[in-house]
Amino acid sequence: MSGRARRSADDRRAQLVQIGLELLPTTPVQELTIDEVARRAGISRSLLFHYFPTKRDYYAAVTRAAAELLWAHLLPRPGAAGEGAGGNAVDGMLDRYVGWVETFRETHLAFVRGAAGGDPWVAEVYAETRDRLVEVGLRTLGLPDDTRRRQLVLAFFAFTEDLVAQWVLEPTMPRDELLALLRDVLDRLLPR
Repeated sequence: MSGRARRSADDRRAQLVQIGLELLPTTPVQELTIDEVARRAGISRSLLFHYFPTKRDYYAAVTRAAAELLWAHLLPRPGAAGEGAGGNAVDGMLDRYVGWVETFRETHLAFVRGAAGGDPWVAEVYAETRDRLVEVGLRTLGLPDDTRRRQLVLAFFAFTEDLVAQWVLEPTMPRDELLALLRDVLDRLLPR
């Protein structure tokens, strides 16, 4: 018997997804190679397909995990100072979103482009992520959840997504000005 303990199926899946997440800051999800992931995991390519039946299943699992990390990054830590409902909470959320895109620029661009490019598995995760963003936005702003406000919050996030993605590639203003601009647009779009 080998000196190494065998991993459970769930542990192995988690390991493979983690490897994908580690590669995302420099490699868009659609460009992850199964051979590289398997090599890093110390397994064969065919064994990876035992845990994820298709390459798309693997990519979808990594994309969902990245979306969950975005959530963990966006939401304030419980009991964080200055993160109650209203202004400071909104500023904190915007700051964390810009920080996420700065850190995971390639992942963010691949996610947005993959959804726009018609990849159904990316589009599904993207739609779920945007729906959750709208819910968090409404809750953070302390606004009622109705169709009109949902549309406006969704439009704000579309604007923010595009502007921040462009700004990360070519910063045309200091970061604090970008955050102030985002807050100003939000306040004008959704006055409270």
